[in-house]
Amino acid sequence: MDLSKLTAEQRLHRSHVTLMAHKKFILMSGILVSGKTEVVDGSEKFTAMTDGLNTKYGRHFVTDLSDKQLNFLVLHENWHKAYKHMLVWQNLYKQNPKVANMACDYVINLQIVKYDPNGEVTEMPPGGLIDTRFDNMDARQVFDILMQEKDEESNGGGGNEGGFDEHDWENAKSWDEETRKDVERKIDQALRQGEILLKKKGEAGSGGQRDFADLLEPQIDPYELLREYMVSTCTARSDSTWRRPSRRFLSQEIYMPSTISEAMESIVLAIDTSGSIGGSELVEFLSETVGICKIVRPEKVHVMYWDTAVCKHETYTQEQIDDIQHSTKPEGGGGTNVQCVKEYMVRHNVTAQVLIVLTDGHIGAVGNWGGMPPTVWVVSRSGKVGSFPGKIIKLK
Repeated sequence: MDLSKLTAEQRLHRSHVTLMAHKKFILMSGILVSGKTEVVDGSEKFTAMTDGLNTKYGRHFVTDLSDKQLNFLVLHENWHKAYKHMLVWQNLYKQNPKVANMACDYVINLQIVKYDPNGEVTEMPPGGLIDTRFDNMDARQVFDILMQEKDEESNGGGGNEGGFDEHDWENAKSWDEETRKDVERKIDQALRQGEILLKKKGEAGSGGQRDFADLLEPQIDPYELLREYMVSTCTARSDSTWRRPSRRFLSQEIYMPSTISEAMESIVLAIDTSGSIGGSELVEFLSETVGICKIVRPEKVHVMYWDTAVCKHETYTQEQIDDIQHSTKPEGGGGTNVQCVKEYMVRHNVTAQVLIVLTDGHIGAVGNWGGMPPTVWVVSRSGKVGSFPGKIIKLK
């Protein structure tokens, strides 16, 4: 096809349709149609930018790109949206705008190349930033490395300056709290739409759905407050305890105090998978579930996925904790009734020293919570804190 006969608008539309229909990038379908897409006339230097929801493309820049390069550019801008870069990393922008731009670009470009390693539908435009040493890092980690290199070499981050797009940090910064939440909600809904399409097609991109989910949200602060609360609640802040002798030495008729992990018998992590939970929130919950288990290391972990009923109940022994992130299979997607967790635990005689409920907070009245273990309510970053019985932690 003679590309010169197509307008920039037509080429962008064609690129979006191509990507939405391709098995590698079907998960991005909802993101690709979210927000406003606009072609900007005027400056030949303007390339492309997003504020986290809406995207602008320079007419001259689009015209000069091949089809594969344009596909890469479209994915690049929309991955900024999927990762909520303009919202999550405002603190990096305040420290150094140029290095923040570079850090976000390094993360995204590697991700696109990993999904299409053979260049089947994409090709990075000239000037793009890519470095395999940043593989599996988030923007914060890359930013710290670049800043260190900038200080050491005084040349703008190890000599790798540039990138082929711009980032509209200022517009995202100007949004009030209500607007920010609305944008986050739209992005979460868009991600969920992509997940639904993936299930209908029965296909996945390179690495599959799990790899995509692992990277939806940057792995930021590990919420030490949550883990500290867990340890203090379950082990009274002691490194060892005589309340239960260590079974490790009982066979030798030697009585020794048990360690923290030995004293911790069982915990329940009840993860909200109702219809209001988007893909990024689910990744938040799973990330914290794995983090809590690896720090506290109880003898048994109950992971429950619930909406109006407990849709899935998984149990893990202490030896299986490190495999949770690979073996867990979330289920749900209906309405919301947190009482189903209590009813299920009572009906199946599930006991625990502590219950952690991970939710967006849109669960209505909790009702009678009597008879439940000490409860920690972990509310997602974009969630709503309500009157919940027990300890409440709002993720930042």
